[in-house]
Parts: sequence; structure tokens; C-alpha cells
Amino acid sequence: MTMKLSQNAKLELGTLMVNTDELTDLLTLLPKERLAQYPQLQKELFSKHPKVKAYNKAIKDKRFSKEEYLDRIFARLDIFAYELAIEMNNDFLIDRVRLIVGDDIDQIDELSIPDIGADVIGRILSGMANQVNKQFSPKTEHPFLAERGRIDHSFWRHADKAYLAFEEGYVTQAALDAWCQLNLNTRCPQSFIRWLKTHGDPRELNSWQQYAK
Repeated sequence: MTMKLSQNAKLELGTLMVNTDELTDLLTLLPKERLAQYPQLQKELFSKHPKVKAYNKAIKDKRFSKEEYLDRIFARLDIFAYELAIEMNNDFLIDRVRLIVGDDIDQIDELSIPDIGADVIGRILSGMANQVNKQFSPKTEHPFLAERGRIDHSFWRHADKAYLAFEEGYVTQAALDAWCQLNLNTRCPQSFIRWLKTHGDPRELNSWQQYAK
């Protein structure tokens, strides 16, 4: 597909291509899957990045250890997790804990995962993941969340089935479209194969799970 750019946009693109440092900085910020076809470029963009080289030098000089670095990251994630979780309806968690400790609030500090229950903790983590999606994922990235335009819900609510068909060998637009007409009674959007190459299995996306319910 050819994209027509204005003269000013072409000038900016030319400047960006000439300015290698700025271009590589922008490429570094792309999700890894966007550069999957360029493995050597992807590798060097990461390994030769000044911040990565500075980190490696700090580890070599023993300014801190990898474990200390990870501890700092998780400490920060703890704050994010609390901010996300507190926005959720947590009555089910309180109900579970009060059955165990009652009014002995100090006993909460001694609770284990089995005490609270793996199912309860899983529900919390799933809810937090959904909160991240709601707050920070760009909706325009997924056609089924678009607020404008014509959305074929009869297709997108069954995108998992179309994904499985693609995995089974219906890898061209024509083949997958024919499969969708036969099995889903709808057409396969032209953008779907490109979308799934970026995002993979729809069932692994919390946003799609919520949408398809």
C-alpha cells in the first residue's frame, strides 16, 4: 500500500532518516514484534543502546547487583499494583479474609497464598491486568474497540476461531475469508491477518476477553 505524504511530512521524514541517532532511538521504543523481520537490527538496537551499556557497566563495576536492580523494579511495581487494585471492587477479598481472621487484623500479616486461596489471588491479578488495559492500552490498536466506523462484531467476537483457522493453514486473505464465510457466516476483515501477526492469539488479550463476553 502506498502512503501519500505532504511535502512537509516528507521533509520531516527525510530529516529523521538522515539523523541516525534519533531514528534508532525511535526504533528502540517499538514493541519487539514490530521488528521481528529484522532480528540483527533488533539485537543491536538493544545491546548497543547507551542506557543498556551503562547498566552493563554498572553491573560489571559492582555498583549494584542484578537482584538489587530487580528489587527496585518490583518495589515500584508494588506501588502500581496497589494503585490498580484499590480501584477495583475488592469485597470478595475482604469476605475471604474476614472468614479467616475476623477482627484480628494483625493476623493478616501471617496469611499465606493457600490461606487466601489461589483462585482469589488469580481473580485479583486478572482484575489488575484488566485495569491496565482499560487505563493505558490505546483502544484504536484493536478494531473491535473502535468507537467510530463500521465494526463487524459477528467476526470479531469469534476472532479466536479465525485465529485457529489461520494456525491450521488458512494463511492467505482469500483462504481465511472463504473459511469465515463458511464457518462464521461473515467476511474476514482485510486487516485481520496483519492484526494477528502483531497481537497473536486473541484469547491472550484481556481487552478481547472482556469484549467477547
